[in-house]
Amino acid sequence: MYVKLFELAAFATPAWFLLIFLPTWRGTRWLARSAVFPVLLSVLYLIGIVMAVSESGFGFMRDFGNAEGVTALLGRQDVAMVAWIHILAFDQLVGLFIYRDNMHHRYVPIVVQSVILFLTFMLGPIGFLAYFLARLARSGSLWGKSEIHA
Repeated sequence: MYVKLFELAAFATPAWFLLIFLPTWRGTRWLARSAVFPVLLSVLYLIGIVMAVSESGFGFMRDFGNAEGVTALLGRQDVAMVAWIHILAFDQLVGLFIYRDNMHHRYVPIVVQSVILFLTFMLGPIGFLAYFLARLARSGSLWGKSEIHA
């Protein structure tokens, strides 16, 4: 069943292609506003977690506190599949943040946005860091052109 969840999570790839290659298309803008892909990935993740907990209980969480425990957990197919869906969901959320923020403020040209989104798709945190640094350089602020005032 975990492999099936993994296979179902492949629907995230077309969302990335839309964000990267068709960023101004109306359908892409709708998908980015709706966040439907990370929501669906989160549902798959929830199913995987419920299955894991129902099979093993919450005891597997004690292994998160050390490198050996995490390595052993990720060596299990069920945990690795659910962890992958977790990564897909969060990378998608970061990609949507970059897409929405840049489409609103235009810190970088769309071509550069597409490169950054590709980096986010393939190497998550590196794409985020690239966008964060570009936004910092363009706005001169850690917060960008924030409309939220504390």
